[in-house]
Amino acid sequence: MDIKKEYKSIIDDYSDFLHEFKQIVEKRLLKHKIPIAFGISGRIKTIDSILEKNSSERFVIKKTITELNDLIGLRIVLLFPEYKTKVVEILRTEFKSYNNPIISNLSPDKFGYSSIHLLLGIKDDWAKTPNWENHSLKRIEVQVRTLSEHIWAETSHSLFYKREENIPKIMSRELSKMSALLEVVDDKLQEIKNAVEEHFKYIAEAQYDEILKQDLNSETFRRIMLENSKGIYDLNEYRNKILSSRIEKDYNILNSDALHTLIFNKIDLSDNDAEIYIEKVFEILDEEKLRIDEQQKVK
Repeated sequence: MDIKKEYKSIIDDYSDFLHEFKQIVEKRLLKHKIPIAFGISGRIKTIDSILEKNSSERFVIKKTITELNDLIGLRIVLLFPEYKTKVVEILRTEFKSYNNPIISNLSPDKFGYSSIHLLLGIKDDWAKTPNWENHSLKRIEVQVRTLSEHIWAETSHSLFYKREENIPKIMSRELSKMSALLEVVDDKLQEIKNAVEEHFKYIAEAQYDEILKQDLNSETFRRIMLENSKGIYDLNEYRNKILSSRIEKDYNILNSDALHTLIFNKIDLSDNDAEIYIEKVFEILDEEKLRIDEQQKVK
C-alpha cells in the first residue's frame, strides 16, 4: 500500500466534498440563526499527519487512508453552550449520522475539554444528484464546541500534544484550574445571554408607563415609536438600531421619557406612512436642538 500515492490521487475529490459539505452546513446554521464565534473551519489531514498516525499505531491503516474517520473535518465554534445540542440536532437531521455523539468528559488529570464529535455523510438520495454522486461513501468528522472549549483545546494541544505523560503533577493541577475557569466562563456567558433576553422580553411586554422609566436604547425606542405612531412605525431591527443610535448621539436624548415628551401628540398620523412619520419626528428633534442651541448662545 502506497499511502502517499493514494493521498495524491484522492486529495482533489475530498477537497471538493469538504467544500460542498461546508457550504451546506453554513447555510443551515444561518437559517436557524445559530450564533458562531467565527467562520466554520475545514481541513484535510496532511500526509505527514497520516503517516505519523499510522507509524505510531494510534491508528493502523489496513487497506486505504479513507478508513480514517478524521481524514477531513469541520469545526464549529459557538458563542454559547445552549446551541450545542441544537447544532447536533440540525446536522443529524440534515446528514447521515454514523455515530452517537456524546460530550466527552475527561478526568481532571487529563488534558482535554468537553466537545462534541459527529461522524457524518450525505444521505442516500443526495448521491443521485450531480454535485454529490461521487461522494456517497465519504465521511467527515464535525467538531462542535464553545469558544471557551476552543481556547482550551487549542492551547493544550499546542503545549502538550503527545507529551501528557511527561507533565509534572503541579502543572497538571494548574491546567485543571484553567479548565474549570473556562467552564465558568461558558456558564457566565450563558447566564448573561439569558438575562439580556429576559430584559428585552420585559421591554417588549411591559406597560408603557414602565418603558418611560427606562434608558433609551433600540428596544425602548421601538416601543416609544410604536406607541406614538399608533403602530405605523414598522422598521426592521437594523434600521431601528441606526435611528436609536442617531437620536442618542446627535440629539443627546438618553432616556425614554424625554423622547416621548418631545413627540407625544405632536404628529399628524393621517399619512399612515412610517417614513413620513420618521421625518416628522426628526423635524421636531431638529427644532428642539435649535431651540436649545439658541438658549445656550443667550447665556
